[in-house]
Amino acid sequence: MALSDIFPIPGVKHGERILVSVVENRASDDAGNPWVSVPVDDQDLSQGFKDITFRQLNNYANHAAQWLTENLPETFEPFQCVAYAGPKDLRYPILALAAAKLQKVLVLPSPLITPEAQKRILEAKSCALYLRPSSLETHVGVALKEAPHIQAITVPEIDEFMKETEAPIYTYPKSWEEGKDDPWLVFHTSGTTGYPKPLTYTHEMMGVADMVAATPDLEQCFAHHFAKERLYTPLPSLHLVGMILVLASTSFVHTTLVIGPPTMPTPETVMDILRYGQVKVALLTPAVIEELCLTPTGINALRNLKSVHYAGAPLSAKAGDMLISHTQVVPTIGSTESGGYLTSVHDKKEAWDYVSFQKHAGAVFEHRFDDLYELIFVRQPDSKLQSIFRLYPDLDRYPTSDLWIEHPEHKGLWKIVGRSDDHVSFSHGEGLYASRLEPEIEVHPAVKSALIGGHGHSAPVLLIELYPGAVEEDSLDQFLDSLQPNIEKVNAQVHDCVNLSTDRIIIATKEKPFIRTVKGSVGRMQTLNLYRDEVSALFE
Repeated sequence: MALSDIFPIPGVKHGERILVSVVENRASDDAGNPWVSVPVDDQDLSQGFKDITFRQLNNYANHAAQWLTENLPETFEPFQCVAYAGPKDLRYPILALAAAKLQKVLVLPSPLITPEAQKRILEAKSCALYLRPSSLETHVGVALKEAPHIQAITVPEIDEFMKETEAPIYTYPKSWEEGKDDPWLVFHTSGTTGYPKPLTYTHEMMGVADMVAATPDLEQCFAHHFAKERLYTPLPSLHLVGMILVLASTSFVHTTLVIGPPTMPTPETVMDILRYGQVKVALLTPAVIEELCLTPTGINALRNLKSVHYAGAPLSAKAGDMLISHTQVVPTIGSTESGGYLTSVHDKKEAWDYVSFQKHAGAVFEHRFDDLYELIFVRQPDSKLQSIFRLYPDLDRYPTSDLWIEHPEHKGLWKIVGRSDDHVSFSHGEGLYASRLEPEIEVHPAVKSALIGGHGHSAPVLLIELYPGAVEEDSLDQFLDSLQPNIEKVNAQVHDCVNLSTDRIIIATKEKPFIRTVKGSVGRMQTLNLYRDEVSALFE
């Protein structure tokens, strides 16, 4: 299908539309526009999936708006901030739309971050109301123990919002020009290197997918893959990517998001969702893809998709190579601050883990050392696709701290290999960039994740998390022997004084697994800090 056949979607004038107004307009369409598709029975996915329409969604949001109006303290404060944390269900997008209708700001602290981090986010946004279901009463109570000025309010169970009885009508009152710069949703960074930082998204920033669809000279990108397709992702809508998929992609480019059961998806569950949900495109974490690639049925489930997108961390070469001859494998890269990076989907199968940037992205690569370049976003005066400069309007350049390498043959294709803050410095003055080397260890079939630490010591330490059951306790010596070729590949890329050694390896215990961020990636500093005593003991 030619790109010109995808956008504009017939009957749609893309660009400069407020998302909640699009939902309200699509709700009035008699065609029964599907919004999401949910299991008929969470316990038996073979029963199939049923669509929820935009008409239903708008009615649910009106029920939620009525509840907010009746239960929040009355205020004359513009854009009153209200926090919400709950289980992985549709209350997130429903409450987000309800907040928009009432011109309130919804703050979304992840329940997975520490109570102190949650409190800091709320205080940074002067948020004095925290909505949570009764199931999170104790969890949120811990976060608010030292913040008596923040009021906790119990939200109803989801059935109270998802009622088919007609709710009073609440309509977003502003035009694009009147409302585009108004604050709407507050996400936060993953906290990989410190406390998570709250970031406020306006209605315009949440409308980038519509702007992408309105751009006439755009190369093939995520929006072309997602448009008018049934898409599955396990990523929750409490953070940016999930909310963009469940609200922005569905509203602006007519994706139908397929929703799985609320439990953590197993490989078997994902295969059933793809099959019985009639999924054509998936956006998954590398961990899910790699688990599926351990079995022939899992591999075939992925190969049958039109495209497999991955986000949050690098995908192993082994998994990507298994899929690329049968389906498109597409890296989806971005950050909470920058949004999704505006990249192109290319046809170089041997470079599936590399991307190129669209001219509208304003991406510039500046040389740092050796073959490493830092990605810098430079303001494009006429571009409406650079969310980073909506977030930071006083900046003309935004250094990302992401380090990239260019493909040796296909110039203009780039692969992210780490961050400038992944540098490990040793006591003798030499150092290495850990994230560029760790994938060489992670290709070992028994290794789930690897970290290189030892900052300030005389030599690097390799910290390894194994797959459950991959190595028996009495066969650790054999495992270390089998790891030697991987270590040698790392050592071939570094100076002799920073070589890895099997004498400086720590195996993570079941009691202290690697710490993960809300995106599912390894929290580098937190995990290394968890094992600081064990690291220090190696040098005593």
